[in-house]
Amino acid sequence: MEDNKSQYEAVSIQKTNQKEKNSAYALRMKRARQIAAEDKGLTKLSQAMFAKMVGVHPSVISHIEAGTTRIQPEMARMVEKELGVRQAWLLTGEGQARAEGAVPGESRRLAPGNSDFCNVKKVKSVLEVGTGQLVEDELSEALYSFRSDWLLRKGPVCDMRLARISGDSMFPTLGDGDLVLFDTSKTEPLDGKIMAVGIDGLLYIKRLRVSPDGFFLVSDNRAVYEPWRMNFEAAKFLGLVIWHCGEL
Repeated sequence: MEDNKSQYEAVSIQKTNQKEKNSAYALRMKRARQIAAEDKGLTKLSQAMFAKMVGVHPSVISHIEAGTTRIQPEMARMVEKELGVRQAWLLTGEGQARAEGAVPGESRRLAPGNSDFCNVKKVKSVLEVGTGQLVEDELSEALYSFRSDWLLRKGPVCDMRLARISGDSMFPTLGDGDLVLFDTSKTEPLDGKIMAVGIDGLLYIKRLRVSPDGFFLVSDNRAVYEPWRMNFEAAKFLGLVIWHCGEL
């Protein structure tokens, strides 16, 4: 009897998991979240950040994407208002996800005369363990907005990241608390340029010096900080700093 009960429970759980995996509401909500990420030049967007964008608690998105609850009309209305993803499509799956004439992502920002804004993600100073990849800062107040036409002249939005300066090692060029924008597609070591460099799991924003004696990270505050000769094999060049913002 117990064996039959266990088998029944196992089949029930399997069916439930399959139902959640194939939930049409879950798939449409995940697609809406992906559209939001593409609009912001990101490869992905967390449930928490997506929930903040549409004004709901993260658990609402989590339950929908897990297949345990449906998308409610009010929720669909908010998503349409904030993202342009059609309410009718979210609720029924009929028609297109976007309203006719709306173009998501980079194409919309490249339209002539478009003065829209696009957002750039801020990253943490600690890199991902094992891979040394940049870690997006989900705890930041919000994504940082830039004029699309200005930012796209710098390079692809999806390659841009922001980091905050800590300390005075780059003074007077960069001050404590300044924000720097760097292009992750430009990772070739460039002599004299300020670059984002990953070493031993930490992110450094330093000026690079390339000489016959090796590679050095140089602080602009030279009266206090000596050049640091780095192990080239252990370093990871993460991007070229192309802009900064700070107090006067």
